[in-house]
Amino acid sequence: MVLLEDYKRKGLLDGTPVYLDGMIWEATAIHTAYPEYLSPELRERIFRADENPFLSDLFERVKGSDQRAQVIDGDPAIIVSTAGMMAGGPVLEYFKNLAPDPRNTLVFVGYQCEGSLGRRIQKGWREIPLRSDKGRVEEVKVNMEV
Repeated sequence: MVLLEDYKRKGLLDGTPVYLDGMIWEATAIHTAYPEYLSPELRERIFRADENPFLSDLFERVKGSDQRAQVIDGDPAIIVSTAGMMAGGPVLEYFKNLAPDPRNTLVFVGYQCEGSLGRRIQKGWREIPLRSDKGRVEEVKVNMEV
């Protein structure tokens, strides 16, 4: 989030919307509540109301499955979603819908432990079995850049 907010300040995002989905809002509240654990530079930015990267108007919160579907079907965007190793959460819905399109990119920003879905994708798996809403296992073709 800090990097994306910096890019916005530098004019590098050209109006591209940035959506946050999942428990990211709760996690960023912790950063704002306990700035003493952050770098001095970031701590200073948090104390300046107009520079707090965690409260930036750049980020739009996804408020449920209806809005998630609109984001998936909408214009190009940056989507930041939980869970990091793709063990559950809204990231799976985005992945199922966006993975087949080679115009999309998946970026992992954290560690992917051995055996996790995230690690399999990182290793280059191009067909991923995922359970559908109806309980059946479906193959998701990964054509996106990883």
